[in-house]
Amino acid sequence: MKFLDIAQNYDAFLLDLWGVIHDGSALYPGVGEALKTLAEKNKKIIFLSNAPRRAAKVKRVLAGFGIAENSYLDVVTSGEAGHQWLAKNSAGQKYFFIGSDRDLDVMDDLPCTRVHTLEEADFLLNVGFTTEPAERIRTDEMMHELPAAVTLGLPMLCLNPDLEVVKITGERFPCAGVIAKEYERIGGQVRWFGKPHDNVYQHCFHLLAGMPKNKILGVGDSLDTDISGAKNAGIDSVLITGGILHQKTAQEIAALCEQANLSPTFTLPTFG
Repeated sequence: MKFLDIAQNYDAFLLDLWGVIHDGSALYPGVGEALKTLAEKNKKIIFLSNAPRRAAKVKRVLAGFGIAENSYLDVVTSGEAGHQWLAKNSAGQKYFFIGSDRDLDVMDDLPCTRVHTLEEADFLLNVGFTTEPAERIRTDEMMHELPAAVTLGLPMLCLNPDLEVVKITGERFPCAGVIAKEYERIGGQVRWFGKPHDNVYQHCFHLLAGMPKNKILGVGDSLDTDISGAKNAGIDSVLITGGILHQKTAQEIAALCEQANLSPTFTLPTFG
């Protein structure tokens, strides 16, 4: 069975990006053709990503991959959800940033100032690890500072609940969710934005203007975020095993699903 065989029974798709559509550097094989076919069939596509970036920035990345903006309904990101929350709510004016400086623009146009010591901060802004070696070291070192942040009572805003991503080459990188889970484990307070949490799904349902949930399909490669999120939101799901699970056997994946009490509606090796 291919994805397009499944697609005929649904009208809208919440598609994960990294691990399903691309690996951060290139589209997976067949993705462009599959997206074109869905558009020709007037299916509604929302890219639902745990990218800690503004939606407009992700749209530019997609355009660079050859995915035209008129071929999908919208992009919903955890970074955009966090930005919009901060525009309406206050976590304080000064934040300590955890992540790559290239993602600092998620705070553009907000009345917040970056500080460089925990003692100055009102909250932690966690966008996660980076593949850049120098910044990777800096973020690794931050893990050792988390207890001090707990002692200071600093809340953390996590703009990427993912635990891991994988590239086509097989390289694997940890994400912001690893830091946030550790912060919670040692007693810190975390506000999460993105899958599997309800805020981004409700926004998608609003964009789909009351479409019945049995006509909406969530697609992703992570049990922790994509499949769990679809289950919580009350929609069917497709687990793509060619992303972070690509080194797992079918038996191992089945065992992971059982351990997590998750049953994806469909399981496929790739989206394309």
